[in-house]
Amino acid sequence: MNAPWEKGTIEGMANLPNRIKQVRKQARLSQEKFAEALNEIEGVNVTRGAVCNWERGGGISRANIAAISQRFNVDLNWLDGGTGIEPRKLEIVPAAKEIVSANRQLISNQREYVVNARLGAPLPGYTRVPLRGHGMGGKHGALIFNADENLGDIEAPPKLLGVPDAYAVYVIGDSMRERFRHGEVVFVHPYEPIKKDDDVVVQVQPNEGGPVLGYIKRFISRNDEVLKVAQLHPKKVLTFAAATVLAVHKIVMAGSL
Repeated sequence: MNAPWEKGTIEGMANLPNRIKQVRKQARLSQEKFAEALNEIEGVNVTRGAVCNWERGGGISRANIAAISQRFNVDLNWLDGGTGIEPRKLEIVPAAKEIVSANRQLISNQREYVVNARLGAPLPGYTRVPLRGHGMGGKHGALIFNADENLGDIEAPPKLLGVPDAYAVYVIGDSMRERFRHGEVVFVHPYEPIKKDDDVVVQVQPNEGGPVLGYIKRFISRNDEVLKVAQLHPKKVLTFAAATVLAVHKIVMAGSL
């Protein structure tokens, strides 16, 4: 999904360079300032040259398109293919790393963990957490976790009140249907200890620089070489090389919206 779009291969993509330029112009930014506003996407700093290339019709990855949509609060359907709501007034949305920086004091006394979701903004009595992971499907119910790309916020159970980096994930497919149904939401506590038979969200990156894939499974064991988790339908043990595992997070609650 992160491969560059090739000019002219997808209907509606021919005018993508003009739409990117329109977003930049409406934001009243130079190409250099536009690149600075996007900052870093999937570990790569955006440069003025990259912006110039996009506006001339050069290849652009879907991750970059999504980042422009999110950063400038633009309808992704319009930006990506020319359909949807054309922007009239643009607002630059704070980047995830800026939000994390603003809340750094909340986790100053905690050990370091991989930051993989922007911080929620707890309110008295309840909290909201980001929905993460785009449905990819397949027999193992894989999800794609793009950096700083969320599906919105959702009200979470009190157990996650004030928990930094807590997040929620839609269940995709039937691979865990004896426990979770397709379309339900699971809520994840990224710092709670995990034991055998706990339900978890596993995040793996099979190829360096490639997409991060997520799986909702049941924890079996983990050592320096492999992570083993169980799938319920059909019953199967999945094994991931330890070097590819970015995170294993405990599911604390689930249900339908």
